[in-house]
Amino acid sequence: MPRPRVTEADAVVDAAARRLASDGIGGTTVDDVAAEAGVSRATVYRYIGGKNQLVPAVIGREAEEVLVRLVEVIASSTRADRTIADVVSTALEVIDDSPVLARLTSTDLRESLPFITVDSRRLVDGAVSTVSDAIRAAPDLAVDERAVDEAVEEATRFVLSQLTTPRRDGSRLSPRDAGARAAALIAPMLEPVET
Repeated sequence: MPRPRVTEADAVVDAAARRLASDGIGGTTVDDVAAEAGVSRATVYRYIGGKNQLVPAVIGREAEEVLVRLVEVIASSTRADRTIADVVSTALEVIDDSPVLARLTSTDLRESLPFITVDSRRLVDGAVSTVSDAIRAAPDLAVDERAVDEAVEEATRFVLSQLTTPRRDGSRLSPRDAGARAAALIAPMLEPVET
């Protein structure tokens, strides 16, 4: 199978991800990204835009990787509670394993908050669309079709809240514990309605 062609836009987003992971939002400039990608500053602006567009471009690309993993998890799901638990715990694990997402949701949380809270509509819409479609397509998973989008949106917001709002003692739930908590709260929405 031939390898996909890497475009200049891909190279810019890859370079931005590397710089954000190593230097954070405050320590990354458009010039840094251009140098890292081996392109001109004008090329960065042409394909992505300024610094305020680089961060959401990287988050969006990394979110696609998270969603690929979630679709894989859902494909073999058989129970609504396990599906929600696995979706939430897997999302948190993949985010923690991504150098750039881990940095943006820990060290650089204050700077990245707008991109994953008030400006997160595209992120949430993409997650709801992809995960809902995967749940509906899972061959052995019986759910209330009318509640899928709403339940997935709640699970998505649960993940974002785990990333952005620490517990009273400053800690986060482990991915496994967060998954169990989300399942207890959200899975009942998915239970098929008996007729």
